[in-house]
Amino acid sequence: MKANGMMWIIANENAGSGSGKTMLERTKELLQQKNIPFQVKTTVHPGDAGKYADEAMNQGIRDLICLGGDGTNFEIINGLAGRFASLYFVPCGTGNDFIKMFGYPGDPIRALECQLNGIPSRIDIGKANDLFFLNVSGSGFDVEVLKQAARYKHLGQGILPYLLGIFSALKHFSPLPVEMTVDGKTEKKEVTIFSVGNGAYIGGGMKAVPGAKTDDGLFDVVVADRMSTLSILRFLKKFIAGKHTTLKEIHCLRCSELTVRCPGMTVDLDGELIPMDEVHYELIPGAVEIRIPVG
Repeated sequence: MKANGMMWIIANENAGSGSGKTMLERTKELLQQKNIPFQVKTTVHPGDAGKYADEAMNQGIRDLICLGGDGTNFEIINGLAGRFASLYFVPCGTGNDFIKMFGYPGDPIRALECQLNGIPSRIDIGKANDLFFLNVSGSGFDVEVLKQAARYKHLGQGILPYLLGIFSALKHFSPLPVEMTVDGKTEKKEVTIFSVGNGAYIGGGMKAVPGAKTDDGLFDVVVADRMSTLSILRFLKKFIAGKHTTLKEIHCLRCSELTVRCPGMTVDLDGELIPMDEVHYELIPGAVEIRIPVG
């Protein structure tokens, strides 16, 4: 158990439609009960979480509690900018996709207590050009879904906003003409989706990259060929359950680096949408430490 040394809580109190504020109070109570010293750094503006993570590194603080959702985690991992830290998660965002990889309890504070009592384990992170990500990156139909799902976030956490986003996206999406380079080989094709996974889940629990592991030194990549609207619907039925990789339009590979070129594309990085004409992915093994459940 973490029982000495200063911890910083980097907290997005607005996460999860405001539940972050309650979770911050509960987090403070738990740490006080365990006699763990801490400081609270509350975000106000976009980018604050990353600034606090950078400040922590500069002050020699290596134990960070990430209180928020995938967006907060994304800012923190980019604030670290490749520097080593031990991360603990209080998941209270809309999707909380990354932490689904580790079998924590559903209650955010029970999840934190599980981590405080957990086993240290190093995990990989991804790098896309000059940005870092913990979970999944990619582009295509799923990015259109994210754009549309943003209109429904007021409906709450979980998968519902993403399901509504799917139906809206069917009206707007066009396949991506990409040039993909892996292991020195370049292929041009039109794709419906490409997903580059360090983690597996997106969209509040959809298993986009079923084979992904966070500690194996490789990305798992899933590429979906151009599909008709009917085929996309068939694909999505399996995609939600993580069974889409058996479809004939789906191709899977594993690698530590790849490059994708597509002028005008929007790339998803842990739920953040970034315009990029070209993205070079690189896996960084064992870059951060987390705590996994005992047993």
